[in-house]
Amino acid sequence: MAVIVLGGTFVLDLAVAVQAFGRRPSVFSKIRDEPEAPYEIGVCGLAPTPSSLGFTIADLEPVDWITGADTVIVPGLEAPWMPQDPSVLDAVARAADDGARLVSLCAGAFVLGQAGVLDGRRVTTHWALADEFRSAFPEADLVEHAMYVDDGQILSSGGMLASADLCLYVLGQDHGQSYANDVSRVLVSPPHRTGGQAQYAKPRPRPSGPLSPVFDWLDEHLTEPLTAGRIAEQVHMSQRTLERRFREETGESTAAWIARRRVERARTLLEDSHLSVAQIAHATGFGSTESMRRKFLTHTGTTPRSYRDAFRGSVSAT
Repeated sequence: MAVIVLGGTFVLDLAVAVQAFGRRPSVFSKIRDEPEAPYEIGVCGLAPTPSSLGFTIADLEPVDWITGADTVIVPGLEAPWMPQDPSVLDAVARAADDGARLVSLCAGAFVLGQAGVLDGRRVTTHWALADEFRSAFPEADLVEHAMYVDDGQILSSGGMLASADLCLYVLGQDHGQSYANDVSRVLVSPPHRTGGQAQYAKPRPRPSGPLSPVFDWLDEHLTEPLTAGRIAEQVHMSQRTLERRFREETGESTAAWIARRRVERARTLLEDSHLSVAQIAHATGFGSTESMRRKFLTHTGTTPRSYRDAFRGSVSAT
């Protein structure tokens, strides 16, 4: 198993990969009588290499080590859009041709893209880098809000701590779920988290084009029933013209945009207010908790109650 270190590699991603796949910590013996690491792991790169935190990583295996690995792991890095060393990209491409499993953590997907191995493949990366990724690798199928994606030979995770989710998933695939669960106990991390990156993504900025007055009006009336006919009448357009212009400016239908804005408002209230879920459903225009639950699950990958527990906390820390 080769873990690639590049300039600006995220230390957290690197540490998660080495901890998950490398030498077992002594505390592991209290959980499982298997002290040996399940993989031969090498941290590879062009030494010395500066990390994302400024210190230099010098004790590295040579780049050629990559081509002999069964699994190649690429942690995220500070400026993933920067061109990478051709020798590293060539080693990744040759490893892929030889059938190696490729695993990208966070923004490491950009390196796989530069190596030319993502065309037609399903992949994810940090949610905040989605636009840059699509622009750089239009032939890849970006699953923007997934926590991680398994596309067979290529596996990828979303931002930062989603790296742990993917590493535990790989352990489960290779050595069984029981083994992965025990490693998760050492990490004090759930072996699988519900939902995806959408629950962590910040709301998209509102478009500032010609329809800005329409958006203002909709935001002011989100708690009310908003039919296409009512909106069209308010802005003095036909329903067909309104829908066409809405899609041109937002990429969404009117109904989809309204639902997303209501979910965004519900997220804020779940985080910052003491309103009950039922009260929030009415305060955001959903009308019922079931209606809000369905839309919330669609847009965030989790339920309102789970979201509140994660971002507000249901139990005091001790």
